[in-house]
Amino acid sequence: MMKHYSFRRLAAMTAAIALAVTASVSSLALAEKAEKHFSIVEAASQENALSIPEIAKKCRTSVVAIETETTVVYNNYDSNYYNPFGSMFGFPGFGYGYGYPGSRGNQREYTQTGAGSGIILSEDGYILTNNHVIAGVDKITVYIMPEEAGAEEATYEAKLIGTSESNDVAVLKIEAEGLNAASFGDSDQLELGELAVAIGNPMGTVHGSVTAGIISAKERELTIDDVTIKAIQTDAAINPGNSGGALVNMRGQVIGINSAKYSDEAVEGMCFAIPVNTAMPILEELMSRTTRVEITDPERAAYLGINYQDINAAMAEAYRMPVGVYVTAVGEGSPAEKAGLLPGDIITKFDHDTITGYASLRTALPYYAAGETVDIVVQRPERGQYVETTITITLGARPAEQQAEAPAQTPENNQGGQSGQGGSEYPSWFDFFGW
Repeated sequence: MMKHYSFRRLAAMTAAIALAVTASVSSLALAEKAEKHFSIVEAASQENALSIPEIAKKCRTSVVAIETETTVVYNNYDSNYYNPFGSMFGFPGFGYGYGYPGSRGNQREYTQTGAGSGIILSEDGYILTNNHVIAGVDKITVYIMPEEAGAEEATYEAKLIGTSESNDVAVLKIEAEGLNAASFGDSDQLELGELAVAIGNPMGTVHGSVTAGIISAKERELTIDDVTIKAIQTDAAINPGNSGGALVNMRGQVIGINSAKYSDEAVEGMCFAIPVNTAMPILEELMSRTTRVEITDPERAAYLGINYQDINAAMAEAYRMPVGVYVTAVGEGSPAEKAGLLPGDIITKFDHDTITGYASLRTALPYYAAGETVDIVVQRPERGQYVETTITITLGARPAEQQAEAPAQTPENNQGGQSGQGGSEYPSWFDFFGW
């Protein structure tokens, strides 16, 4: 028997079949698209892209672990001793009988350690890191990850070649050959959502750690410790100890130098890296410099002969002054006086190095010997404005009676860029830095 269907029923059946066919075609299209779609796991949003395991295998041995040591001197204060003149000079907290109610006691010292990461620039041992990883330290040790699993790390003592504090980059040198130098990409070509892999030494204990995320933003303005940079933002995990490590693209090319993380209970996944296109011209200039060795002989150590006050970004903005080291006094007969340095000058550059405070000057000066001639750039007040002036100075040797009285940095003075910080090179209560 032939069944008869109404026109309305036939139309409904036809529509249902059409929807089913459309859904099937759409499912196939979505499935095909899903195979090509970018994901962190597949890491395949561009041609010739590597998987995350392939990136890790290629790049981990190009990223080093860095350990730093700094000798810190402090006073063992006598809480029963009261110094009635402790704060009369306006420098509370500087110890040595000044600024503490209980400040009579024995001087002691300990070694403060720090950790960071670095990127191998060349097979013969040039290494890139952040300036803030090595600023003001006494010793830098580099650990190279072995190519073969289970082998021991190679350990080297590193020399500082040069730094750019304003760009937060530094170049180190170790005596090694045949290292796995990193390959570098073009950070200007990054796209939002592109894969990003961070490699470094988080917490100073997990050398070669690999995390993955995406490029969240480009040219994000970031200010840390008075240094402003335009950074790459990523949600790849970057933690303390990752500073100076590599941010790598899908082709295993370094496109950023991991530098900072936004830390707040309400924030997750806001990490930042310096673009390599910003850093590379600076690194090439730093690498071209003569390798300097720290001068440890007190009789050869360089000496300026100044009292100083740090001018950090907050003070500079409040008082409309340049950031740098403000010269409060110049020693009679000192190298500074002979060169024409004046009270009121603000030192902003020492030889090749930008100076934003005592920490950067303290980092640079120990690598120069007495008798060397260098250029110092100062901002000098003239008719209500600051005028840049370059002064050529022949560095002197510290007077013999002061050589034994130049201790390493103290907890009180190791606060680079803090408001109200001052000091000098003289064997009085100012003398903490050995300048």
